[in-house]
Amino acid sequence: MSFQDIIGQRQAIKMLQANIASSSIANAYLFVGPEGVGRTLTAFTFAKALNCERGGKDSCDSCSSCRKIDHLNHPDVRTIKPEGNSIKIDQIRDLKREIGYKLYEGKKRVWIIQEADKLTLEASNSLLKILEEPPSTAVLILIAQSLRNLPPTISSRCQLIRFLPLSSRQIEKILNERLGGEPQKIRLIGRLSKGRVSEAMKLMKEETFLREREDLLNRICGELKIEDVFSLADRWKSYDREKIEDFLDVLLFWFRDLLVLNQKGDQNLIVNLDRTDQLKRYAKMYSSWAIKQAILTIERTKDYLRDNVTPKFALEVMGLKLMRILEGVIPEE
Repeated sequence: MSFQDIIGQRQAIKMLQANIASSSIANAYLFVGPEGVGRTLTAFTFAKALNCERGGKDSCDSCSSCRKIDHLNHPDVRTIKPEGNSIKIDQIRDLKREIGYKLYEGKKRVWIIQEADKLTLEASNSLLKILEEPPSTAVLILIAQSLRNLPPTISSRCQLIRFLPLSSRQIEKILNERLGGEPQKIRLIGRLSKGRVSEAMKLMKEETFLREREDLLNRICGELKIEDVFSLADRWKSYDREKIEDFLDVLLFWFRDLLVLNQKGDQNLIVNLDRTDQLKRYAKMYSSWAIKQAILTIERTKDYLRDNVTPKFALEVMGLKLMRILEGVIPEE
């Protein structure tokens, strides 16, 4: 795959190709953006372009160097991934030892550090020493979801390249090309995927997710009862955090759709296309204040889960508050 085959990251690719064209390759790049939008794919494509035997601003995809990088066996292109929950100092020490070696066969030695926001403090300090005096033949590409968990001393020494979520139409195009399937399902998942290709691919293959989404929305569209709250919390407590967040996002999409219709916004922004008629009906039932309170409640629950609050407790509290908001028990401020 070459740069021209990557969908949705034109600005990021334009910056990288400008660097190649002007021979102003930075020693370190920081690719920042959500998972599943093409950060790692772009990193490997950049490594291919830097080492392509034909030269130019893009990889040819056919020379020996490009093929080796595609098959992950190029001696001058390496990756670092977290071991367990973090990237440890010994991994960076290995990088530090090897980065100064002579090139085996390529033009640049490229190190791709995935989930760089999981560097331990010791690993970050060790990496900083490399970034302060990097070899001219080396390029480091750090991949992270945000700048929040990276020390400023690291991020300030990298050229920042931002990656954005893809549009639903771009996701639909990718799904059609790679998987095919029912147009209605592809269109719905294009909206539910949060602009992430990896999320869309996962949802296409997980029939249980769509069934649980139906069950959840049916409960919300009916009269949400206290037994619904406790049964959902009991079911979800065994899920990992990522899966729980997927279902919290289902709720968020529902209430955001209601807010769009309640405030007479652009109906093209609606995610739950298969429930447009229900959304129009319910948007008239609730005030914009109540809908906003519901959204805020769900977003706070996501924060609590990230702070390791017990899932069952956090979900029960959320469900009970949503009941009170939808019943109009909590007065507007």
